[in-house]
Amino acid sequence: MNKVQGNPASIFPRVGAVLLTGMLFLVIPSGPAGAVEAPGYSRANYVIPPDIQKQGLTFAGVRIPIDRHEVSTRVVDQVNYLLMDRRAGMMEWFDRMAIYGPMIRKVLTEEQVPDDLLYLAALVSDLLPNFRNRAGGVGWWALGSLKDKKDSSVVPWVVTNDWDDRRDPILSTRIACTMLQGILRRKPGTDWLLAISAFVDGADNIDPIVSKAQGFSYWDMVMPSYSEVLIPRLIAVRLVDTHRDFYGVEVPPLPALSYDALDRLKLLKDLPLHVVAKWCGTNPRAMWELNSGVDPSTGILPKADKRSPLGFPLRVPKGMERKVRQALVGEGYIAN
Repeated sequence: MNKVQGNPASIFPRVGAVLLTGMLFLVIPSGPAGAVEAPGYSRANYVIPPDIQKQGLTFAGVRIPIDRHEVSTRVVDQVNYLLMDRRAGMMEWFDRMAIYGPMIRKVLTEEQVPDDLLYLAALVSDLLPNFRNRAGGVGWWALGSLKDKKDSSVVPWVVTNDWDDRRDPILSTRIACTMLQGILRRKPGTDWLLAISAFVDGADNIDPIVSKAQGFSYWDMVMPSYSEVLIPRLIAVRLVDTHRDFYGVEVPPLPALSYDALDRLKLLKDLPLHVVAKWCGTNPRAMWELNSGVDPSTGILPKADKRSPLGFPLRVPKGMERKVRQALVGEGYIAN
């Protein structure tokens, strides 16, 4: 999986403490009190919580057959991996989910996509707007370039020198939802686990596997290496998140991002974010965190053009919408 990257200190002031906690757990292989070591597993003794063993488990509405030994073993393996080897990174995911999760989950709900897919964004991008992987994926959902997309139903996204839809949490989530729903509708019998696999590994790689195994589930197929690991890891991180007490995971609460949305603005000229920051009595970094679609190297929200005739969205600190609108008109950035 991708390497955890640095975080803005203004949002994540306790990263150092989280890293220290992660290192302590790397050298002390302990599990929850009363846990029984998973058969055949030697890294640690974290197990599936008793209530899940009794009630069953679903992810994105799909039943996970944890009563099957090979399935539960794969999930338990990933639970132990996250808690032992990736604990510090996972704690940062939980921090970012607290801050940005409500914003992203709102879009998932509006697009009628299971909110469990927030965990997919965490795993593919670490929930970092500036994330970039080796394959060229960018932003919250590690979306590639349009030239790589053969599906004409995918709504094109806008990428300019000053703006990238893939780095904006709301726009990129809508794009990802459109792609995932398109994958889900393509073939009867496709569930969310197979749709996620096609999203991350490409439909060209997943479709032949599914076609040769009609009537079988994800757990019965041999998937490409990324999907083979990703699905059990998604389930594992959800298990840890929903059973923090059981797994001994303590994450002090962080407030969700609070903001006013001005929606898309038909700017008459480019708008530097540092100007908006002065209007709001804050700093450019805080303003960019609200508007991460803006390229940080320029810090400019671009004016409307033929690529985006409706303009680009602007978010400002809570309670500042009226003041900013007045300033935009007064300074000639938008028409009265």
